[in-house]
Amino acid sequence: MGGDLKKCWKCGKVINGDYSWYGTKLVSYNGRRYCEKCYPLVISEEEEENALYIKLKKRKMLRTALLTMERQNIRMYDYQEAIEVVTDKLESNPDKFDSSYEIIAAIILVKNKIYSKLQYKILNYQVDFYIPDIGVILEIDGERHKYKKIYDNNRDIDIRRALGKGWDVIHIKAEYLDKAAEKLPEAIHKVIEYRENYSNKWRQKSPS
Repeated sequence: MGGDLKKCWKCGKVINGDYSWYGTKLVSYNGRRYCEKCYPLVISEEEEENALYIKLKKRKMLRTALLTMERQNIRMYDYQEAIEVVTDKLESNPDKFDSSYEIIAAIILVKNKIYSKLQYKILNYQVDFYIPDIGVILEIDGERHKYKKIYDNNRDIDIRRALGKGWDVIHIKAEYLDKAAEKLPEAIHKVIEYRENYSNKWRQKSPS
């Protein structure tokens, strides 16, 4: 490789075949090459473009989320403050949202003053919403979850064991948020109510 002369793809400068200073593996021996001066510039440009792409993608997701809410005839001005809070979160931490439905859920939770942490790590898993005040892990399930039922079930068991008694993992299908997003808090509280009633019945039946 030492005797192989190539031109820098960016500036055209002739460089020799020693690429040991490259920070990443070469795609192929006959692929593009950059000189030592241009290489970090190319990497920097790619990182900036990727960051911009992610930001624009998340903004598009936000617009989709708001349009979905509007189609449900939701009074948007009642949610303006919550939308601003979520928008700020989206701009500062674009990696916190994976879908427009997660954005909708976040807006509904903020509007109803239900505190949550997004993309929270538990064991080796990352959950959509960690809601400590009411002991709930909220998962928004899109289409791909239809084919992950066994995995999701085992994952839920691991998470419940890690968090201990008094916690629930609630799965809400994305299609429900497509039709009745404002009912999300009601759905969460129904699960909590069921949990508490079941717990009370179990305690009553248990021998003293």
